[in-house]
Amino acid sequence: MRPEPIISAIILVGALTLLTPCAVSGQQPAVGRQKSPRLSTDDVLGPVAQPLAGSKEAAAKPEDTGAKTSAVKAGEAKAGEAKAGEAKISAEELAWRERVKTAHARAKDLQRAAEEAELRITELRNELGASGQSAAYRNNTAAELEQAGKRAAELRAEARAATDDLNELLDYGKQKGFTEAAEPKPESEDGKPNEEYYRSRLAELTEQINSAQRQIQLYDNRVRDISQRILMNGGKRGGDNFYTLQLQQDRQDAQQKLDDSKAALLKAQSDLDVLREEARRAGVSPSLFR
Repeated sequence: MRPEPIISAIILVGALTLLTPCAVSGQQPAVGRQKSPRLSTDDVLGPVAQPLAGSKEAAAKPEDTGAKTSAVKAGEAKAGEAKAGEAKISAEELAWRERVKTAHARAKDLQRAAEEAELRITELRNELGASGQSAAYRNNTAAELEQAGKRAAELRAEARAATDDLNELLDYGKQKGFTEAAEPKPESEDGKPNEEYYRSRLAELTEQINSAQRQIQLYDNRVRDISQRILMNGGKRGGDNFYTLQLQQDRQDAQQKLDDSKAALLKAQSDLDVLREEARRAGVSPSLFR
């Protein structure tokens, strides 16, 4: 037998053997049949290349960028805290400062009005005691004196109440750690003389001088009036010793306030001279003090 037929037969048998399982598989039911694996996009493209350590791409990782963003935000927060720290004045403290400023002005105004009313009473008394006045004039003066006495009593009560209100505000601010608004500085930020400072100090010292002069006159009148009462109460019979002692105490208090007012006047005048000299050396125009 020739070898060619044998080889052909062998090839034919092998081919049939290979085809048989495929036919059997095609006849199997769908249940339990294994699905053919499918390729995904990742399988086609392959793994994404990772940046090398130390490269620019690695330095720009999303997590690093987020860390930088957090750092920037933290820096901004600290800057905000610093700015807030510079503005240490709260809304409550600012409102308190305005109330204190108003209370100071009210207390001063009422105290001045009460003192002026008392001085007016002394003038009216002197006019009433002067000779050569008509009856109508004396009656009008007496009526005005009565009204002035009532008004002075009201003003003194209002002045005391205003002073009490001011002290309560100051005590509250002390408990809260508040401070009143800072006074202007002698020099501005550019190093030049601050005229606002000299103008403010001039107004303050002028008020102190006027107040001291007014109080000197007021307490001097009180000392004279009380001394006259002591003489009238004593007389030949000696008068009421208890009342005399009370008058003497009142005169002593008035004399002490008179001495304090004189000292306050001297100090205010001295401070004003110092301010003028300070302004002259700073180059402030002398017209500011005219």
